[in-house]
Amino acid sequence: MERLKYYQGKFRAADKVTVIYQFIIAVIILFNYKHVAYSRVLLSVHLLLIVCIMILPFAKDHPVINWLRVWNQIFILPFNFFELHFLVHNVHPKDLDAVLLKIDHFMFGVNPTIWLEKIQWAPLTEYLQLAYSSFYFLPLILFIILYRNNQMEKFDYFAFIIVFGFYLSYLGYFLVPALGPRFSLVDLHSHPLKGLWFTTHLQNLLNSLEGIQRDAFPSGHTAMTVLTMYFAAKFARKYFYVLLIVGNSLIFATVYLRYHYVIDVIAGFFLAWMVIVSGPLVYRWLNSLQFIPFERLRNVVRER
Repeated sequence: MERLKYYQGKFRAADKVTVIYQFIIAVIILFNYKHVAYSRVLLSVHLLLIVCIMILPFAKDHPVINWLRVWNQIFILPFNFFELHFLVHNVHPKDLDAVLLKIDHFMFGVNPTIWLEKIQWAPLTEYLQLAYSSFYFLPLILFIILYRNNQMEKFDYFAFIIVFGFYLSYLGYFLVPALGPRFSLVDLHSHPLKGLWFTTHLQNLLNSLEGIQRDAFPSGHTAMTVLTMYFAAKFARKYFYVLLIVGNSLIFATVYLRYHYVIDVIAGFFLAWMVIVSGPLVYRWLNSLQFIPFERLRNVVRER
């Protein structure tokens, strides 16, 4: 229970990053109001999220409120990802798959996803689809490990890192919208990927959950997996050894399963490096940053 109260009265860095991102997206929606579907609803949700996040640290003590202070990103990050379906293409309507394809072809002389058809094997496809689908759980497992070990300072920093990395990748999709080789090269792939038992079901599930997204560049799967591996090596060594297998398999799967171009993966590594290098500085800056309306709210709550 004490762990759940760790964030009581604290406006943490991850929450500040989240507020800044909601504001940026709200501005993007305003500038593209007539072109974005459900613009009024999305804008209202972003404003509501900003208010809720700023109030949450100083809401009255309650088990549900305490839980939300710690785990609110479980709900916020997926919403911010799913809404990209309505935003990216309407803000930047020209897909840049052709550019990314040319870069891959320049580097390798072939289209990597087409070349990888030479080594396709149903058991390998099955394993890699399972590894790819584990993406959503790998950071969460590290969060749970840190939480259960009562390492809340490390939990807080890793939360900031993951939120920071995700939101940078989301903004990257606006700059370089691309569908990925499973769509752009569909006519050139000689046959569909086939696994054993779960591959097709997992592909259909991911497609139904994510919809058609311009989320190829940079590879968020690569960036978030690298970040999780890096901080597992620092904070949870035993888990890191597991990630050496699963994490590297996941990164390879991004190209093998035709979700990403190789340049997307390279960009994902660069994004992870950028977050790791800039993370301490940005974290300190955010912790020192005071949101004036929020500070006034804090003083009112304390007076009560």
